[in-house]
Amino acid sequence: MSKPIVLDFTSGTSSDYYSENFRNKYEIRQNPFKRAVNKEEEMISIIRNVDATIAASEPYSKEVYEAAKKLKIVARYGVGYDSVDVKEATKFGVFVTNLPGVNSETVAEHTVALIFSVTRNIVKTASSTKPDTWQNVSSEYYSTGTPFELYGKTLGIVGFGAIGSKVARICSGLNMKIIVSDPYPNLQKIKEAEAELVSLERALKESDVITVHSPLNDETRHMIGEKEFKMMKKTAIFINAARGPIVDERALFKALKEKWISAAGLDVLEKEPPERGNPLFTLDNVIITPHVASSSIENSIRTDAMIEEQIEQALEGKVPKFALNPEAIKYRK
Repeated sequence: MSKPIVLDFTSGTSSDYYSENFRNKYEIRQNPFKRAVNKEEEMISIIRNVDATIAASEPYSKEVYEAAKKLKIVARYGVGYDSVDVKEATKFGVFVTNLPGVNSETVAEHTVALIFSVTRNIVKTASSTKPDTWQNVSSEYYSTGTPFELYGKTLGIVGFGAIGSKVARICSGLNMKIIVSDPYPNLQKIKEAEAELVSLERALKESDVITVHSPLNDETRHMIGEKEFKMMKKTAIFINAARGPIVDERALFKALKEKWISAAGLDVLEKEPPERGNPLFTLDNVIITPHVASSSIENSIRTDAMIEEQIEQALEGKVPKFALNPEAIKYRK
């Protein structure tokens, strides 16, 4: 008897951590394209006999579900699921799961790493430092407006969920003043962080560092644009390790190019992979990492264990623990 097929779209990032039981129970296939899958037709060509997917950012639409006759679960490798049509999944009896809070520690640490990298100009100076350039790099380092201390500065956190609250915890150790903007605030969490709940406008105007940790939805898409960047201090730095489309990237480029703000640190972009001509890569006041904020050994181990649990529950005919659409069970054939 053939084993159920699990198709892994995470480019092998998780394959080292599958349990022996999981490997024995299922036929685990890696994404045959060996790159991000962005096109519907590509999905349709490889998903026909698949029972479960470990999802990255590939598209799941009505047409994909129609092709995937055996599909029972889309198990998102992380938190966001903006590329997955959950309503259509439900109609086809396909569970969609994510892993709330699983990567919060890892993403929070990467966020703080970006903050330090930008404020201390780490990337540029480290890559430029050689014995024969030592003096020039040292002089330039102090003439660019950076570095500046985080001690005593104001940190504005936009979106105060699991990740935002952990960023607050780390930065409070630097004696930073924490202000929070969130339309659906957890007041207890904010109190525990000794933070102050403020409007988005006030957070943008008063912060020395602004970091975004909101989910991507219709309410937050392009939430940060020209108007918002113009509210920020000219010395402010902007961090985004959430989702690229939360920010109007053209406005961000303009803000950095015309010095409305000092600098930015990004782990996400509006389009990933970015187009070759993306102008952000021409600037020297932005640091960009390739959507790796959730990557760590510890997070991979945690995530794999939770992913295995979700897939096993779905393929056994149960409602997965972290199903976003538990009602899909009613539409199972």
